[in-house]
Amino acid sequence: MAGDMIYVDTNGDGIINDADRSIIGNAKPRHIGGLTNTFSYKGFDLSVFLQWSYGNDIFNETREASNRSFVYNAATTEVLRSWRKEGDVTDVPRGTPSTISRNGFASSRWVEDGSYLRVKTATLGYTFPATLLKRIKIDNLRLYVSGQNLFTFTKYSGMDPEVNFRSTLPLLQGIDLGTYPLVRTITFGLNLGL
Repeated sequence: MAGDMIYVDTNGDGIINDADRSIIGNAKPRHIGGLTNTFSYKGFDLSVFLQWSYGNDIFNETREASNRSFVYNAATTEVLRSWRKEGDVTDVPRGTPSTISRNGFASSRWVEDGSYLRVKTATLGYTFPATLLKRIKIDNLRLYVSGQNLFTFTKYSGMDPEVNFRSTLPLLQGIDLGTYPLVRTITFGLNLGL
């Protein structure tokens, strides 16, 4: 029907059905890694830990559930680009009043690149000079600020590319269905030696 999603007839039999299903992504990254380093200059020190994942795909079921193109389920502005009439050119199918429509089938439309680079932790500190501290009878004094999950660089449109919707089912990796993002925390601290 006009405005419906167009699916590929992978087996060439002229019918779109379960026989046309194919693998459309891979939840396993090509590689993962991390890099840590500490820099110091005079009394300042900076420690940074970067974490990354490259080459994995995520089925963004949160986005799919919010944009199934059923009239009652239009939850994001993406549906404003839906097909409405002959001549419309869009990548968003028409809204339908029923879940029976093919527009609700899982498809590559919801598979996204899950690669990311994250500043996992960073700590910036300053240690006061011993000559200054001796005057006030303090052995050592260091002030610092530390952060976790500070920045994530990714093309993934969900809240967090590090998803694990059902950790107890290993065959369901790479699915994001309302996975809560990692919390960003900032900590201020003081190390004092008397």
